[in-house]
Amino acid sequence: MRKKTVVLAQSVAAAGGVLAVVLSVVPGGSAQAGSGRIIDLAVGNDGVVHTDVGDPGLSVGDEFIYADKLFRNGRQIGQDGSSCQVTRLVGEEITTNCVLSVQLPDGQITAQSLWVKGTASVRMAITGGSGAYRGASGELTCNDIQTPHETYRIVLDR
Repeated sequence: MRKKTVVLAQSVAAAGGVLAVVLSVVPGGSAQAGSGRIIDLAVGNDGVVHTDVGDPGLSVGDEFIYADKLFRNGRQIGQDGSSCQVTRLVGEEITTNCVLSVQLPDGQITAQSLWVKGTASVRMAITGGSGAYRGASGELTCNDIQTPHETYRIVLDR
């Protein structure tokens, strides 16, 4: 039997008004060798749904579904969606397998990784893309996860 619990996160706009993080695209000579470009985004947590499967309460197989708004200069320029399935529980430590899709005006980027729920950052492998990001590879780093200061740094190899 499946039960759903919906929790709406407060919007980033309410937490501070203007977002200072800027979307930037940097040519070839970026901070990491081999990088084609870097994209920095501010993330506005839009909501989360927890699906409880199996035994009541948190257990392996439960899933968290996230939706976010993506910002540049205080204006929404995209959105994302992700799902994280619980793969391991050790005491209070919850490990999840997460898949993320980022939608921007010129295409989409997909990424995947394991994440220990509650940690402030995670580095995800870019698994592909569409449009301007077709054949994308690289790394997407999420920082200050599930806070009003959450950001993404996308480093594309190509």
